[in-house]
Amino acid sequence: MKTRNTLLFALLLLFFIQLLGMWIESIYRMSLIKLGPGKELYGALLLLLPLMVFTIGEKRERACLWGATVTFVAARLICPQVGAVGQIIVGGVGVSMFLIILSYAFSARYATLQGDMGQAVGIAVLLSVALRSWGSSIDVSMEGMTAVLGWMLALLVLYQFRAAMSAAQCAACSADSTVASPPTMPSIARRILAMLGLFSNFTLVYLVFSCPAVVCAWNGYTQLGASEVTAVGCVVVTFTAMLLMPQRMASPRFFLVGAWNVLLIVLLVGGLFLGRAMLPMSADSQAVFVNVDAAPGRNLLYLALLLAPVVIFNVRHIAGFPPCERPRNAVLPVLAGMGLLLGLTLLLIFSNVWGYVSFGRLLRNCFYLPFLIAGIGMLVPCRRRSAPPARMLWQPRESAYNPAHGRLLKCTACILAVLAVAGTFVHGSGLRPAESKRDLTIMTYNMQQGSHVNGNRNYRQQRDLLRRLDPDIVGLQESDTARPSGGNVDAVRYLAESLGYYAYYGPGSIAGTFGTAILSRYPIKNPRTFFTYSDSDEVGTAVCEIDVGGTTIAIFSNHPSGDAQVMNAFVHALMAEAGKYAYVIAVGDYNFTAREPYYADLSQMLQNSAAQLSAAQGAACSGDANIDHIFLSRNFRVLESHYLPPPDSQTDHPAHWSVARIE
Repeated sequence: MKTRNTLLFALLLLFFIQLLGMWIESIYRMSLIKLGPGKELYGALLLLLPLMVFTIGEKRERACLWGATVTFVAARLICPQVGAVGQIIVGGVGVSMFLIILSYAFSARYATLQGDMGQAVGIAVLLSVALRSWGSSIDVSMEGMTAVLGWMLALLVLYQFRAAMSAAQCAACSADSTVASPPTMPSIARRILAMLGLFSNFTLVYLVFSCPAVVCAWNGYTQLGASEVTAVGCVVVTFTAMLLMPQRMASPRFFLVGAWNVLLIVLLVGGLFLGRAMLPMSADSQAVFVNVDAAPGRNLLYLALLLAPVVIFNVRHIAGFPPCERPRNAVLPVLAGMGLLLGLTLLLIFSNVWGYVSFGRLLRNCFYLPFLIAGIGMLVPCRRRSAPPARMLWQPRESAYNPAHGRLLKCTACILAVLAVAGTFVHGSGLRPAESKRDLTIMTYNMQQGSHVNGNRNYRQQRDLLRRLDPDIVGLQESDTARPSGGNVDAVRYLAESLGYYAYYGPGSIAGTFGTAILSRYPIKNPRTFFTYSDSDEVGTAVCEIDVGGTTIAIFSNHPSGDAQVMNAFVHALMAEAGKYAYVIAVGDYNFTAREPYYADLSQMLQNSAAQLSAAQGAACSGDANIDHIFLSRNFRVLESHYLPPPDSQTDHPAHWSVARIE
């Protein structure tokens, strides 16, 4: 019974993480295409749906729980099939239904639905990691033919829930005949405190532990396989070990769990804080260069992942608190916890778009702040109770602290661990290095964080476009998707592993740039990033070298944005760095056209590929109004130049590529 309910709650939690991710991502994407918030923000009002529990009489509570669960599962199945607008509605309803289910799970009559909630969190994390590992950070149960996995899990949820409800009804009847007095109920303040602690743990599960590959993108990377295996391995090994531990070790002392939490917070926040670049703060400041392979906080983040299973004990401790008398008594505390999770997620998003909100400068370079607050909230469950809790009416207290580790749970954990690790190895064999040649297809592609012009998620279609064009070198912009606004998807990793490219993701997510990256058919050497002055989004330029037939070529992927001082600082830094090389390819969304002075300054050193071809053909350049450019050193001869406009480009920018010959 307990094992079945544990698996049930694990699947419910997985669906909650998936729906929450789609919901937040869709709200952000709709704001992104309009360059500002709009009516999509009203989607947050859907979180008030759990208040309807207050209108449900005691005799209809069971029917309400059934309705919430069926609606929740239906929302999970429907949400991936609709566009961004539909996901805001369906995803919001689904998230609200989970909050209702959670309120029931913390009530006396339905507390058995928790199973072992700590173990359930561990299983949910392993399942999420496995699903994302096979999709190069995209959950394979959400898109394409493999979405059938989501339907299978949904059927399993309904089957397990039906069995759990039948067992709960029998237990309730038995309890009615043997127990006369209700359990002691916790105060509203204590319930709110407990839910804040619970959702602090859920926040780190959602943002980090359920998708550890994003941790690699926080600092940037050059070695795809090694970084992903390390991050996924840290989570998988330790969570599996905790789920397999003997029963006598399943409940460590509270002070040990407290110390464990503190160490996790120190490592996680310390790694993020040390991973920050010292950004130029004035137009006169020199460019700041960063070597991502030597990022000081990277190892601390991996150590933090090793300590992640403390959430199992935190959640188990909270689940052991005395339940509420009725589900309605748990609704407001659950909503308070959800408010914390949503607030911390928005805080993380604002640390990236600080230049577009009134209080943004307070959050500049503060990527670590939401994790610090969530970490402090995680300490709430580690407080020792002032008095032992009363014995629960429907669930023995021992079940929360001394879980019976059945064979099914252990086998499930081991299978998921093997699948998660195996998923990290299946992509490495797809690398497709190019042979040395003199003609290179060079592309610049602003992927608008994986969005279509209508605001829908578009990673797969963008991948298909790159596969069809098959360029040798791709400069990506707005590829900073390894955050909740991008669905916690590492787009650079996804494209590189799907198409067989070497990859360099330079600025990383911590810095809060637009996200510049480089994909190459040739091995990448000497990768680095330089930051220049900014007054809105940080300006980070990815730089690397490739060797083509003995010729060293420097590659730059750029995305500057800001006023005249910002643009001048960027152009001068780019020219200074490009001047060190004989062969240069500098691509990007430059945010200036051929009519602006920055273009003229850069053209003194480098040639625009489209303009050079037009001049050679004696025609006017058709790209004068474009801001996406491919600049080359003058020892390249341009053979072809193309612009594929939206919506065929699968983003709001044209896909621009040129074929150039090394001379």
